[in-house]
Amino acid sequence: MIDYINKGLKYLLFTFLIWLFIHLFMFQVMHIDSASMHDTLYEGDNIVVNKMAYGPRIPITPLSLPFSGSRAFVDWIKLPYMRLFGYSHIKRNDVMVFNLPTDDKKPVDERELYVKRCVALPGDIFKIDSSFIYINGILQQEKIKMPADFSVSSKKAYNPNFFPNNSRFQWNLDYFGPLTVPKKGDSAGINMDNIDLYSRIISVYESNKLEIKKDTIYINGKKANTYTFKMNYYFVLGDNRHNSIDSRYWGFVPEDHIIGKVSMVLYSSGNDSIPSRKFKTIE
Repeated sequence: MIDYINKGLKYLLFTFLIWLFIHLFMFQVMHIDSASMHDTLYEGDNIVVNKMAYGPRIPITPLSLPFSGSRAFVDWIKLPYMRLFGYSHIKRNDVMVFNLPTDDKKPVDERELYVKRCVALPGDIFKIDSSFIYINGILQQEKIKMPADFSVSSKKAYNPNFFPNNSRFQWNLDYFGPLTVPKKGDSAGINMDNIDLYSRIISVYESNKLEIKKDTIYINGKKANTYTFKMNYYFVLGDNRHNSIDSRYWGFVPEDHIIGKVSMVLYSSGNDSIPSRKFKTIE
């Protein structure tokens, strides 16, 4: 009897370790509960996140266990950001899953999961003009469909909730930018007029001490008028752009927050009005 129990426990442990390895380094299933990605993803969709596409991220908080809808963790040990090799790179229009950058109360890999479409890569100049997206000055052919009844915001309709939350940048849903997406190794001039674009990158994402004294910027105690980025960043939007909280609100997505690429809808539940989407690939 004891031998039978021991064999059963070993089998359960072995099965759990295989599942954990697949979950951490290969694939993860995520449930969609918002309308921000209509017409690509709908509420009730359960999607497969391919972590091998961009390379699996090594757990930053290794003392954690993933469960359905919640995670149990302790942050006694934190590892630096590392990522294994993937078989592709992030491309414009990829639908990807990442940890919410503004969720500062938790370690990076324990933050809420978001899914959006990548519209601008490191080094790109991003702009929305009269609801049309321009990358590096070129009008983009979008994969999304705008609602027939949507109306374009006035260019003068400043929204203080939009990044970088400063009236110097009179941006809204349909007029945003131009804005250069930071690229690893590139340097940007910083001054009192544009520091709000980069302050979170400098102080939070890249862990520097940022101070402003008498209109002078100091980084790690030294006067600074330029900053060189340590990571790549991305700009993301929801396909249902007029009903989406995305980079227009919080700014850039750092590379260490990215989990993987959405490859398919595994199955859908809870929405009978939408045709079956089982095993539907995502583009």
